[in-house]
Amino acid sequence: MKIGRNEKCWCNSGKKFKHCHYGRENEAPISKGEAIGHTKKNSSRKLCYVSPDLKHECSKKIINAHTISKSGSLKEIADESNHVLGLKINLPNIMINKGKLIPEKIGINQASTFKGFCSTHDKTLFACIEDRVFVGDEEQCLALMYRSVAKELYAKESMLNTSEFIKGGDRGRQPLEQMFLQKFAADQKLGINAAIKELSELKHQLDDQLLGNTTGNLSHLIIESSEPMPVAVSSIVAPISDFSGNFIQDLGDLSVDAQQLIFNSFSSDGKGYVVFSWVKESKKVLGFINSLLAIDESKMFSALIRFFFAVAENTFTSPLWWKTLTSEQKDKIQKLIMSGVNPMEFEPSSFLVDDGLEFSGWEIAALHKTNF
Repeated sequence: MKIGRNEKCWCNSGKKFKHCHYGRENEAPISKGEAIGHTKKNSSRKLCYVSPDLKHECSKKIINAHTISKSGSLKEIADESNHVLGLKINLPNIMINKGKLIPEKIGINQASTFKGFCSTHDKTLFACIEDRVFVGDEEQCLALMYRSVAKELYAKESMLNTSEFIKGGDRGRQPLEQMFLQKFAADQKLGINAAIKELSELKHQLDDQLLGNTTGNLSHLIIESSEPMPVAVSSIVAPISDFSGNFIQDLGDLSVDAQQLIFNSFSSDGKGYVVFSWVKESKKVLGFINSLLAIDESKMFSALIRFFFAVAENTFTSPLWWKTLTSEQKDKIQKLIMSGVNPMEFEPSSFLVDDGLEFSGWEIAALHKTNF
């Protein structure tokens, strides 16, 4: 490919070629220090994801907000040193583990935190789940959803920043490699922007519910046990396939909004809960939930384990429960964690399907449906 120095650059940056990719192959590659510096800066962004109508109440102090309750949930599954097992997803750690994501000990003060709420709104919005025993009322379920969606928005906006940073990763590479990397970054950016748009629209719906402008638009499935849940999670996913391996929705079609499922696993007052929540009109998500409900209750915990570790990074495990697992069970969880990590590999439709390997440690006592 031959391009004039004063022509627009082929990478669609809008700059002239001479001010963009001309001679890029002779530049010094991005250093580890630059990459680590970007990661630290990106993860220290301070925001408050409260509704715009409540921004006037914000305090000046942005805190490390827990997406999973520290006192009521993380402490319940922590070991004697107040540590749980979780994923440390940062560049230095990924380098040390040679690209693998491995459950490691994390102190409960640091687990599941992000700088996404000011001190005032972290207290007022989530007091209903932090200071009250969980009973599964609408206020508590909405609070669980709100925090998960805010965390995911924060993560997606971080990914967008990283996508821009990746574009500079073609320094010192040959033109063909430059083109491949720029195409990858551009495609990734399209997907991230679509996800941010969908999450922002979902959060707007939750804002309306929070402010009392709407009601009855959310559905929930609450799974209850008389004992703490050994795996704590707070996340959101647009499910691609269900527990029977049936295809649900094509996330590659950016012209159609993906339907989202919010899920939380936690403990309260010595009991364990898994709460699935979604916008009532999301029929594809309801189909996914029905495929879970079709599973025999004796095998539902195993299905939840497959789901949590395959789709959620914000997952924390009891070290004591982990020690009870066989090598085969640990290997299975490791494979589930790595599923979908490589952007060049397609996610298999069968990863949630029962493969005969069962997990124990949590027995379901009751199922509650709200606004199905």
